[in-house]
Amino acid sequence: MKANVLLATQDRQVWRRLREEVGDLCQVEVSASPGQAYAQLRQKPFRVFVVDSKLPQLDSVGLAHALRHAPTPNGVFVSWGPLDKLVYVLEATPWEPVVVRRSFGQLVHTLRARLDPAAARRVGEVRYQPREDTFFVAFRNGKAYELPRKVLEADDGSPVAGEPEVVHGGEAFRVHQKSGNTYEVPWDVVLYHQEPGYEYSKGRPEQRQTEARRAQRIAARIRHERMAREWSLADLAERTGIHPPNLSRLESGKHVPSLETLERVAQALGLRVADLLAV
Repeated sequence: MKANVLLATQDRQVWRRLREEVGDLCQVEVSASPGQAYAQLRQKPFRVFVVDSKLPQLDSVGLAHALRHAPTPNGVFVSWGPLDKLVYVLEATPWEPVVVRRSFGQLVHTLRARLDPAAARRVGEVRYQPREDTFFVAFRNGKAYELPRKVLEADDGSPVAGEPEVVHGGEAFRVHQKSGNTYEVPWDVVLYHQEPGYEYSKGRPEQRQTEARRAQRIAARIRHERMAREWSLADLAERTGIHPPNLSRLESGKHVPSLETLERVAQALGLRVADLLAV
């Protein structure tokens, strides 16, 4: 089902053009006055409410009140052009506020970023922040997160060389380290660590329980396969290139290993990754 978007403007040409540009993602309705827009807001939920800042008789206090009592729990309020006293909207409503400069192209870009489901699963830009030792990751839907390096198992701790690069059409970003180590961070790893609303967020109780069970299964399988070959942890470490303390943590079921780690362990054991994941 397409999202509902309400556009408050007296420029009917903008409405028609907007329907052409984003009609594949949403249904666009128009209001020619603030009062009419507020009445429509009360009638049904809108995913996005766009207000032309040049709309006559636009009152920011009335706007904040209308948004606060609209039946939309997590909508996006877009001010097309600067809106005086926007602080009322920022402080008094649960809507996510976005200010877009008076450019039709920028308005279209903003709406597509907020409404296209794929935008929430695509990385737009990444910058390494050496002072915080984090990656600042901006997604195409406008959301941004700070991802600590310490949570990335593939990172060997050596300095980051240059800026990360977005790869695979935004599905991941690649990091180069001065040691020569290179690794990729998929979009879902970022959301797993930093987005509470993500269905597989590590903060969700059910996700923690699922991961704990999976970690125990993987640990038991790896330990069984290693002992069947009469290998010590040092033997497995030599064959995988993984430090013995990290293998010990893996076999104790303390965490779910990354795909890269599973591939290295499976290859050393002469197995497939699927074999390590099997019940």
